[in-house]
Amino acid sequence: MPAHRPTAAERARTLVAHASSVVLDLPGIDLTERPGPPPLVSCAVLPGPGATLAVLVERSSPLHRITALARAEEIPGELDVVDVAPVALPHRIRARLGAQGRLSPLPATAEELDRLFPPHLFPHRAGGSHALLRFELDHLAVEDLWGSDCCIGLAAFTAARPDPVAAEEAGLLQHLASTHPEQLDLLAAQALDHPDGPGPFPVTAVRPVALDRHGLRVRLIGEQHVTDARFDFPHPLTGPEQLPDAMHRLFAHALR
Repeated sequence: MPAHRPTAAERARTLVAHASSVVLDLPGIDLTERPGPPPLVSCAVLPGPGATLAVLVERSSPLHRITALARAEEIPGELDVVDVAPVALPHRIRARLGAQGRLSPLPATAEELDRLFPPHLFPHRAGGSHALLRFELDHLAVEDLWGSDCCIGLAAFTAARPDPVAAEEAGLLQHLASTHPEQLDLLAAQALDHPDGPGPFPVTAVRPVALDRHGLRVRLIGEQHVTDARFDFPHPLTGPEQLPDAMHRLFAHALR
């Protein structure tokens, strides 16, 4: 078992900040002007007390028009947050977060939007006119590589912080997959030899699947068997500047 693991609230905060896609839907309301599935949105946690998100939508979207017409009335909404591994591998979806809450307008000028939430907080933000919606959370659940947590405490979610190396994760995993196959093979051999490991089986590929401040997870792929192995850093990292040394130590230990 890993020596360190993030809390459910930390995993949820990281997903909200860095997930591959976030979809907002209004259950029970027929968005007749919406072609296809619910739209992708971006969201960020509002500062201050209370578990509340700011959701960025296009002003021309049905989501904005419906909440604007509701005026002071809150509308039930659902967020579906999905995280996908940045490298090709079997079972690529790594995490899903479901959130239920209440939507209402969050008035802000374009200048206020840029001041409160710099563009890097909203990766799907492009040209055009945008608006902010307030999404007050009522329920949070997450299912990911760590397991399932069906009821994340809202106070814990508000107090938690995203993983400090999450912004660097995709680039580093892609780098490992493309330029360090030998080191990944060493990690796989170490996992197969470990008394608590999955036991020996013919491995045809080893792919990095996840990285966080606590360690690295790789996926061992065989013709009839797929399993993950987790490799902890000696101590949780506090920032991305510590990643090079932590990875060097991890691979050096695998060489012993």
